[in-house]
Amino acid sequence: AKVTLKKKNIIVAKKKVTVKVAKVKGAKGYQVKVSTKKNFKKNVKTSNSKTTKITVKGLKKGTKYFVKTRAYKKADGKKVFGKWSAVVSVKTAN
Repeated sequence: AKVTLKKKNIIVAKKKVTVKVAKVKGAKGYQVKVSTKKNFKKNVKTSNSKTTKITVKGLKKGTKYFVKTRAYKKADGKKVFGKWSAVVSVKTAN
């Protein structure tokens, strides 16, 4: 199932971004991807979590980032990912 990402559910600090996602039925975890480019080709950081609250650390302060997320479940010992959410832009604090 696709995860819905809303700007109000993203907490921005100086060097980290915390994303709270709505629980997806059957999901075993969530993945968040953060990048300075909208196409996620450069400066990409990825974080996985088994909870609905995911934090990506090690970001630069005062920088615009693009965020997207997706859910995953385990099948035959492998992670099977859902579709990516819409991309949301945020700016870290100074």
